[in-house]
This record gives sequence, C-alpha cells and structure tokens, in this order.
Amino acid sequence: MGIPYEFYSKSYWKYQKMSTETKPFTWSYSRLRNFETCPRRSYHYDIARDIVEEESDQLKAGNDLHRAFDSRISKGTGLPLGLMHHEPLLDAIVRAPGDTHSEQKLALTSSFSPVGYFGRNVWFRTVIDAAKIQGDNATVFDWKTGKPSNDLTQLNLIAVTLFHHMPRLERVKAALLFVNHGVSEKATYTRADVTPIWSEILPRVKRLEKAREDDDYPPKPSGLCKRFCGITSCEYHGRGA
Repeated sequence: MGIPYEFYSKSYWKYQKMSTETKPFTWSYSRLRNFETCPRRSYHYDIARDIVEEESDQLKAGNDLHRAFDSRISKGTGLPLGLMHHEPLLDAIVRAPGDTHSEQKLALTSSFSPVGYFGRNVWFRTVIDAAKIQGDNATVFDWKTGKPSNDLTQLNLIAVTLFHHMPRLERVKAALLFVNHGVSEKATYTRADVTPIWSEILPRVKRLEKAREDDDYPPKPSGLCKRFCGITSCEYHGRGA
C-alpha cells in the first residue's frame, strides 16, 4: 500500500524549504522518545549537547551486552561469562534459516526513500539489533536491558523502514526482548500497516520539528527530575512536578 500524497506535500514538510545554511532536520526513535519525555532535557542532551553525564552502570551494562551480542551473531565470538545464559537464544537466531544481520543501520529520506545512514538527505535513522531475512519474511529483535514496556513505537518504525528498504518483504515479525526480565513484546506487520503507522507517528515527529523551528523546549516535570536529570538550571531540577 502506498503512502498518501499529503505526506509528501511541501506544505507538510517545511524543512524542505529551510535555508541551506541550516542543518537539516533529522530524527530517530530515541530522539523522539526523549523529546516526548521532556523537551527541555532533550534539547540539552540531544541538540545543544552541553550536558554530559558519567556513564551509569546500567547504561554501561546495556552497551556491553549489545557489543557482545553483535560479536556473537556476526563473528561467532563466545559470550562473556556473565552473558553465557543468553547463548541458546543467540544460537537459535544464527541457526535459523535465512540471511543474518546484526546492528543493521538503515535510514530514510523525508519522502520515505532508502538512503545511506549518513547520507546527505537523511531524515530518519534506525538500527536493528538482529534480523533474519528469508524470502519475503523478516524476523527482527531489539535487545532491552531496562524495565519492560509495552510501547511498540520502535518496533513500528523498524518494520516500516524495512518495508521501504526491501520491496520484496511482505511480513515482518518483531520483538522487544527484555533480556534481564525474561519477557518480550511482539508484533507482526504487513505492508498494509505502513500507512497507519506513519499516520500515527508523523504528527509526533511534526511536534519535534516545530520545537526545533521555534527553538522552544519547555520543561515537562516528572519523577525523573528528582534523580535522573543533570540540567541543574531547570526550575524543576531535584523536585519534579
């Protein structure tokens, strides 16, 4: 199913008219998530990048796990002792029929065309932790080391990006694997889901773009302000709502 014409219209995508001296608008799932959590925090962490926090133990563990899983899948490297209990899962993925991909970087232009991850016209970027491609079917996995969540936005974006990149695909099975909790969130997609997914996500992206155009990033106080935010200049720092 094709994308409705209005998604391509110049009136909708204002950044196509932006000055060539202005850095083009680009986004990712993590940038959208951070903005929706707190615009003020996302500005300092994702745009100005004037706040640099020391890597937490949880973040370090997550990065180490992703590197170890990638090495196991792509190179056959043995897992570190503390991650050996994940070997049956990764072995099953590697041995399953189809082409195996790990840490696959994909990107789209604003007209939903495939483009290089660092291409000049890149608009959206995503990284697929692991994927198996067999004929017109794909199975993809995203490793999560944090608390379980039922937010499928990331899986939705991975699925539609694969459909745009691989015209022969007809079905994508996707899963968020919360490896430290033994639970997962799964979804199955067909090409008929592409337009509904973009219809839901694009207004959210538009709000992110509008904040950039207006240079307007108001704080969104929550419990995160009390312990997990390094923006000491914010009026809600250390106390939340």
